[in-house]
Amino acid sequence: MPRSRPGRSRAAGHAAAPTTSDRASSPWSDCIRARCGRRLKTAGASDRLCPMTATSETAALDPALLAWLSPVVGEVSLVQTLTGGITGQMLQLRRADGQGDLVVRRWPGERESDQEMVRREVAGLDALAEVGLPVPSLLAADPDGAATGRPTTLTHFLPGRVELAPAEPRAWVRRLAAMLARIHAVPPPALAPCEPADTAELSWLDQNGDPGLARAARELADGPVDPDRAVLSHGDYQHFNVLWREEEISAVVDWPTVGLADRGVDVGHCRLNLAVLFSAEAAMGFLTDYEELAGVRIDPASDMERLLNFGPHWREFIPFQVLGRAPVDGPGMADRVRETIVATLRRAG
Repeated sequence: MPRSRPGRSRAAGHAAAPTTSDRASSPWSDCIRARCGRRLKTAGASDRLCPMTATSETAALDPALLAWLSPVVGEVSLVQTLTGGITGQMLQLRRADGQGDLVVRRWPGERESDQEMVRREVAGLDALAEVGLPVPSLLAADPDGAATGRPTTLTHFLPGRVELAPAEPRAWVRRLAAMLARIHAVPPPALAPCEPADTAELSWLDQNGDPGLARAARELADGPVDPDRAVLSHGDYQHFNVLWREEEISAVVDWPTVGLADRGVDVGHCRLNLAVLFSAEAAMGFLTDYEELAGVRIDPASDMERLLNFGPHWREFIPFQVLGRAPVDGPGMADRVRETIVATLRRAG
């Protein structure tokens, strides 16, 4: 069996996060910047894909990968390369025995953090296997790429679509909040803490507005957080990682950042993504809905810390995730996030 399981007791390696703008970046943000922060030079819009999304069947199903898959699921064929992934190659495969489709996720393996994120996802999916959440079931993993040449996971395929143009945005936001409240209600498993946020340089926040806004936001984000309030956290919960069938959520995918964290980590991250692609109204509505549905008030420090993760590089990688499925107003991103931060500061008093 090619699967390797990380020990449940492995050290988290999680130190107290610095509170200045010199905070070290997280493996996740490093990965995004390294792979999708560079502009592609080709002129055609169809060529402007993240380098890991375009592939041929021959290149995708290389002999090492097929040899690794064979004892687990037998013969397979490539259905398609799944779009929207910005950190690795996502392949939908079909079993020759008719036992359903599969998803292979392959990380480049250029960084040690690739292996760590695979191990984190394996631990998370193991812990979530019996809790009743609509999440992928793990079949096999090769965290260090010893068998396949790259850090790799194999899961069952979950049908559904990423919804980026909801017919009823307010109801859509509320369903996103309800699913996150459901995730946070799971008794916390024995997982490592989530990685600290990568707070970007904040000069953009003071532009065209209150010159003290960045200082006020950082002061709120630097507030103390009670570690005893940590819950099961996705770590990257947002609309790109939620699948829908008709008007209901069918699955929550992409778990390499799973861990334990304050509720505000997931809430703030989702709100940031809503502000970036949609509006401050959507971001604030999500917060209201979550608190109502979960029956708790979100710690504004953790929430704000994630909102401050925004930076100029978001204009670079968000189009890679959207891939034409919705309009992307790059120039307006900073204004929408700024509006969300201002509203959050007012709400926090």
